[in-house]
Amino acid sequence: MYEEIVIGIDQSYKNTGISIVADGKLADVKSIRLEKYKSNSEKREVLRNRLDKLLRITKQKANKVVCIVERARVHGGQTSFINIDAIKAIGALTAVIVDRCAIYDVAVFSVDTRCWKSQVIGTSRGQSNRFGVPEEKWPTVQWCIQQGFKRQILIKIDNPRKTKGTFVHKGTKYQYNDDAADSAGIAMFWVIGDHSKLKEEK
Repeated sequence: MYEEIVIGIDQSYKNTGISIVADGKLADVKSIRLEKYKSNSEKREVLRNRLDKLLRITKQKANKVVCIVERARVHGGQTSFINIDAIKAIGALTAVIVDRCAIYDVAVFSVDTRCWKSQVIGTSRGQSNRFGVPEEKWPTVQWCIQQGFKRQILIKIDNPRKTKGTFVHKGTKYQYNDDAADSAGIAMFWVIGDHSKLKEEK
């Protein structure tokens, strides 16, 4: 029985990362591939069902369970703004998480992207790399590998037509699951981050 389990979620309609921190240690790093489902409604239903199973299990294994999600952004950078439809869609996805957690009496908090990256990873700046990982994602991928979770975020790619975000090692094509890595960093924020930066989502 654990004293505390933290569920970190990097919510996305393409690939939602979900990681577990148990009693201060990173225990599991995974994601739910949602891009194969056609509608956003179907994707939310899949996430809802997977969360239901996860929450049921974690509530049985820990005295306290909390959830942290990435806070929805209203801008994509210094000059660009995210489309209002995109904001509404991610809000709906976050609402699924909040509502499902409420059923299990699990509090949900959100944290700003730059905040968790700077406090957990050590930087919110991107870094170039030779593995096809977006620059803004690479420091977190490196951090996740350093935590001993390389196997969990390294995906073998069998599709010969897929090239974006991939690299070849010894004749085999791979891709790093940066969404899963992000969720690990988000979960660890509860352990080492400044809780005054968290916002409870209700």
